[in-house]
Amino acid sequence: MGTGAPASRLRRSWPQRFLITFNCTLIAMCVTAASALGYSYYRFGNIPRISLDGSLAEEPPGRPQNYLLVGSDSREFVQGGNEEGFGDVSDAPGQRADTMILVRVDPQAETASMISFPRDLVVDIAGTGQRDRINTAFAGGPSRLIETIQSNFNLPVHHYVQVDFKGFRELVDAIGGVNLYLENPVRDRDGEGNNYSGLDIAQTGCVTLDGATALSYVRSRHFQEQVDGRWDSDPTADLGRIQRQQGFITTAVRQAMAKGLTNPAALGDLLGVAERNVSIDNQLDPRDLLKLGQRFRSLDPGTLTPLTLPTEQANFGGAQNNVVVLDESQADEILDVFRGVVSGQDVVAPPSVLTRVLNGSQRTGEANAARAALADAGFNTADAADAGAQLSRTAVRYAEGQRAKAELLASYLEVAPTLEEDPEIRTVDVVVVTGTDYAGVRATPRPAEAAPPAPEAEPEPEAQPEPEPEVDSATPTC
Repeated sequence: MGTGAPASRLRRSWPQRFLITFNCTLIAMCVTAASALGYSYYRFGNIPRISLDGSLAEEPPGRPQNYLLVGSDSREFVQGGNEEGFGDVSDAPGQRADTMILVRVDPQAETASMISFPRDLVVDIAGTGQRDRINTAFAGGPSRLIETIQSNFNLPVHHYVQVDFKGFRELVDAIGGVNLYLENPVRDRDGEGNNYSGLDIAQTGCVTLDGATALSYVRSRHFQEQVDGRWDSDPTADLGRIQRQQGFITTAVRQAMAKGLTNPAALGDLLGVAERNVSIDNQLDPRDLLKLGQRFRSLDPGTLTPLTLPTEQANFGGAQNNVVVLDESQADEILDVFRGVVSGQDVVAPPSVLTRVLNGSQRTGEANAARAALADAGFNTADAADAGAQLSRTAVRYAEGQRAKAELLASYLEVAPTLEEDPEIRTVDVVVVTGTDYAGVRATPRPAEAAPPAPEAEPEPEAQPEPEPEVDSATPTC
């Protein structure tokens, strides 16, 4: 199942590894609600509860609500020594929030939006009078983390879901693994050669990740790719990890549904994982979640909008201690989605544009390089893959109704691309297919009036030229 041995690596994030838990559990509720309501209610009742009275905001059932999904790095599940490089409670006592994702679910519109909080984001820690990394708030318990998020970002948190490393592994295995396209070999290595997450995958192309390997991938914070024989490190640290996690989860949800998780037996396995590894707040009523499941019975991953929290680099506690802080000049446009001011589907800004990149120039490593450049410009990049054919013109293809997002992204490309709607695109907003004319990404968009016109078509020769090869932009090569 797993290809490549997990090493050790870390990176934080999206909804990332634990959003998949939420979505798969939601899928389970959607399907079983119609045929086995009593059984689902019983199984749901077995999931451990956390008392958070007084910390959570209130909102009537049926109204849009925010779910805080937290991945704990607690090693309490490790029994008898160091398990797969995690260590045990003596190596990593207590717990921190390794992943923090806020998901806003709108039952009436049947849509959802999500945003990740980087664990190295410096905020005021509720109840302490101190500033520190947001993940340290979790050491004071879920209530302190919830209050920290609510007070720093003016965001209501209505419900709480917590998962540990073991739960993530079991969830990926329960859906039969996840196929991920890797353009280059990847590993986890710091400057001293240590592998913290266990990530070490030499295979390229379509790689099937089992639970252990997937966990090492989404946790990696010292991510490296081998390009032209040289190992290049991801300079974006925690932010890059968030985007990899978001891409992984989008892929996992799509593949989970394609593999038939409408099968009651498979859904039973997912509920079993939840019973063993998930904790929820004591105000989350099974009946309300089952009703939510009925509303989302035909859940399409395309209805889930991942957003990126605008941040900027900063130093904290010393010049060597790099962290990020909120970019307040751009934050409200994104955070207003979770405040109920605007819909996530209506936001047109780089952090709201979920982008896939395909290499259509056949230049080595270009998909990942373009993906990184778009991420630097603020775009929410899901994955990178090979286009399977060489194109002369760079193309920006967009899902139905996403023309504005495509135009925004096109304005950041050095060479004006072609724009075309692609009805097959479902799980991202925009697909960038680099051509041989691709020349990079701008730090800022071109003003509309200064945007260069698309090159004029050359006079048609007597012999009809060969059409550009077809490129499947709807899904990665996997």
